[in-house]
Amino acid sequence: MMEEIRPVSIDDIDEVVRIAALSYPGSNLLGAESRQRFAQRVRETIENDPHVSYHGCYRNGQLAGIMKWYDFPMNVLGTPLLTGGIGLVAVDLLHKKEKVAMSMLQGFLSSYRERGISLVSLYPFRVDFYKQMGFGIGTKVHQYKFKPSSLPFIGKDKIIYIRKEDKEELSACYHRIARQTHGMIKRTDREWDRLLDVPEMIVVGYKKEGRFAGYLAFQFQSAHEKNKLINNIEVRELQYESREALAQLLSFLRSQADQIQRIEFTTTDEDFHLLLSDPGNGTDSILWSIYHESHVSGVGLMYRIIDVPGFFRQLSHHRFGLETVNVKLTIHDSFLPENEGTWLIKFVDGRPEVGEAAESDVSVELDISDFSSLVMGVVTARKLYQYGQLELDAPEKLPILDRLFAVSEKPRSVTTF
Repeated sequence: MMEEIRPVSIDDIDEVVRIAALSYPGSNLLGAESRQRFAQRVRETIENDPHVSYHGCYRNGQLAGIMKWYDFPMNVLGTPLLTGGIGLVAVDLLHKKEKVAMSMLQGFLSSYRERGISLVSLYPFRVDFYKQMGFGIGTKVHQYKFKPSSLPFIGKDKIIYIRKEDKEELSACYHRIARQTHGMIKRTDREWDRLLDVPEMIVVGYKKEGRFAGYLAFQFQSAHEKNKLINNIEVRELQYESREALAQLLSFLRSQADQIQRIEFTTTDEDFHLLLSDPGNGTDSILWSIYHESHVSGVGLMYRIIDVPGFFRQLSHHRFGLETVNVKLTIHDSFLPENEGTWLIKFVDGRPEVGEAAESDVSVELDISDFSSLVMGVVTARKLYQYGQLELDAPEKLPILDRLFAVSEKPRSVTTF
């Protein structure tokens, strides 16, 4: 059998649409109109988008599976890095259980590694499937459903509607925040159009001294099937540069209390419940012994280091704490064997340098999935050690590893793909 991973051609668009429609029946792509719209989007991407591409697994010249590759400029621990993303992984129904997805993932990882990229990410359809392929779990999100009256009210005199003509100013605000936020990805013009062109999406912003310092995107949701007057607000995005911007945006939400029953807000902020007078989510459930249910949590975005020494070289100007220590690092990576190995990472005042064999102060051994979560700041070395997922020769050196990989904030991203 001849197998090839390569970009899909314009001639294969109908096949791309068919495979996607059958693999994701919930996306309603089977109808003639939906298929046509999706086909047009695929064509536009192939012809016009330099950052996104469709690739396929061809077996004997036939398309057996498809995927979408992304080039993502990401803030990684304060360093701007070009990273990779993969989405729309879909296998033709006739080729399920034939390791098509595995071939496609290996093709993606190898291709991005050859380009000198050290970090990739994805949203999993199944976490265990991608964990086996070396992807580490990213930051959890927490979904709150609170009453508007639970929010503080400070004032909302600087809140205005954001319209299509404000796109550049809005983008400038987002990118100032992204430059300060580990894990955030640059946003393209097309992505802003997608946000601002949705008729149901309402976007308001906090504007002070002629520039935006925060914004809120939300939609209304029906909250009662027999009463159209009862609605909820679903917050899609909340970004802010200052405490005053946050206070005014929350005051705006607070002021909707007369018509809105609950506000649904999904956030990586682990402390958001402290801001609410009543963090209860309306289920009235009590957890043992007397804990009021406040939110549900979920895991999603996953990260994977695909070039261990390359990652440290690209972050050579980042300070991993203030430690001066030689770490002998052994990584297991069965899915991408060229990424497996043992390296000496010399940290001098926190700055890493990939060295050759030399005296090490501590030896660490772990799987690439857990290593990816560790270096992104999602989990501490101490936790991985407690869970038996990290081995080291001198447990008393754990505090050093914790300080090396400590972050002030876990990675945060609002980019969907």
